[in-house]
Amino acid sequence: MGVYQPQDYVMYIGILLVLLGLALKFLFNKIKIDKTFIIAISPYMIMAIALRVLADVGHYERSKFWNITPGVYVVTFILAFFTILLGYQLEKRNILSYWKLPFAVGILGTIYFLANLIPFFNYPLRMAVPLLMAFGITLAVYFLSSIFYKPLKEFENTAILFGHLLDGCATFIAIDYYGFGEEHLLPLFLINLSGTALVMIPLKLVLILVVIYLLDTLYKEERKNFKEKEVTIFRYRFKVTTLMMNNFYLSIKVLIFILGFGPGFRNTLLPSLF
Repeated sequence: MGVYQPQDYVMYIGILLVLLGLALKFLFNKIKIDKTFIIAISPYMIMAIALRVLADVGHYERSKFWNITPGVYVVTFILAFFTILLGYQLEKRNILSYWKLPFAVGILGTIYFLANLIPFFNYPLRMAVPLLMAFGITLAVYFLSSIFYKPLKEFENTAILFGHLLDGCATFIAIDYYGFGEEHLLPLFLINLSGTALVMIPLKLVLILVVIYLLDTLYKEERKNFKEKEVTIFRYRFKVTTLMMNNFYLSIKVLIFILGFGPGFRNTLLPSLF
C-alpha cells in the first residue's frame, strides 16, 4: 500500500466538497440530520470499509473507481444518497418511514461483504485491543468533560471522539506490533520523528477536541445571527433555510466521524486478517 501524495489530498477534498454540495442541494433541505438519519446511513460506513478490506486481501482487484479510496466512498455515498431520496418519496406517500429503506439496503450490503471477509480472518481476537482502548479513553474523556467542556457528552461529539480514537489506537497497534505501515504524510512524519505510532493517540485526542470546540462555537454564533436568505453559487440560486444551516453543521460532524471511524475500523480489521 503506497503513501498518499499531496495531489491525492487535493482530489479527495474536491470530491468531498462536490458530494457535500449535492447533499445540501437535494437532501438536507428535506431531511433533518438526527439520530434516525445516523441509523439510516450507519450500515454504509461498515459496508464501505468491508469492501475496502476485501480489496486489501485480494478478494477483489484493487480499483480506485469502486473498491479503494476514493471510489469506494463515492459508490457507497451514491447508494445511500439515492436510497434515502427514494425513502423520502415513500414517506411522503405514507408508505414507509424514510430511513427504513436505506437502512435495509445498507444492512444487506454490509452482511454480504462481511460474509465474504469471514474466510480471511486468522486472528479475530486482535480486533478487541484497539476497540477496548478507544472505548476506555472515550469513556474517561466523557466523564472528565464535565470539568472542562460539557458539550462533549452530546451524542455526535462522543461519536466523533470514539471514531478518531479508534483510528489512533488501531494505527498504534497495527504499526508497532504487527508491522503495518502508515499511508498518510503527516502521521508518517510524526511516527518517524517519535519512533512510535503511539503518538497518534494523544495527537488524535487533542486535534479532535479542538475541532469539536471550534465547530460548536461557530455553530452557536451562526445560530444567533442567522437569517434565511437567497444565495447564488455558480449561477445556482437557492434559499438557505434554518434546516439547511443546522444540517450543514451536523453534516460536517458526520463527515468528521466517518473520516475517523472509517480508517479506524479498517485498521482494526487488518491485523486480524494477516
